[in-house]
Amino acid sequence: MNGARFFRRVQDAPWYAHFLQPVLAALPAQPGAAVLDVGTGAGKLMELGQALPHLHWTGADTDAAMLAEARQRPLLHQTPLHQLTPGDPLPFPDAQFDAVTFCSVLFLLPDPTPLLAEAWRMLRPNGRLIALTPSGGAGTPDIMGTIGWHPSNWTFFLWRQMTAGNGRRWAQQKTLADFARQHGAAYEKKLVFHDLAVVEWVQRANT
Repeated sequence: MNGARFFRRVQDAPWYAHFLQPVLAALPAQPGAAVLDVGTGAGKLMELGQALPHLHWTGADTDAAMLAEARQRPLLHQTPLHQLTPGDPLPFPDAQFDAVTFCSVLFLLPDPTPLLAEAWRMLRPNGRLIALTPSGGAGTPDIMGTIGWHPSNWTFFLWRQMTAGNGRRWAQQKTLADFARQHGAAYEKKLVFHDLAVVEWVQRANT
């Protein structure tokens, strides 16, 4: 099994939908809102997001194999998907989106500032950057009561092990809080997924 196919299996395990739920809850409520998912991988967030019919999704990733997996999802056949070149500006005009999402993306980058600047450029007034990141924390003991003992949930334990170090480093750096302060923007964060993840958002002013 190749890496993209394996990662799709991870995304399709029942626990992963619980992990992504805080991002869906933070998305804009207005009809016709445009959302860009950066680092969409195999497209699970966008697939779940089809339950919010007022949103218009676009996905982007640097990995062609991941995007191929996303294209195989029946609910995403009409969703625009773009392959990105690392280090290049994102291929979208200014003020194009009402939200830009990053799920398990920013904490993997040595310097996420250029990508954040690009996302900020593409936000409309009152738009929001939303980042979901593993916290690297111990979590709460009732996590298995939430995600259940489904056979494919073994990937949850692998995810915890593989993301803990980078998750703790991200929490210490306070990158998004600093970015918000530099841009005079509102910032909020919240521990979610039984304290195993943190969702953060930076909101642009309505001007």
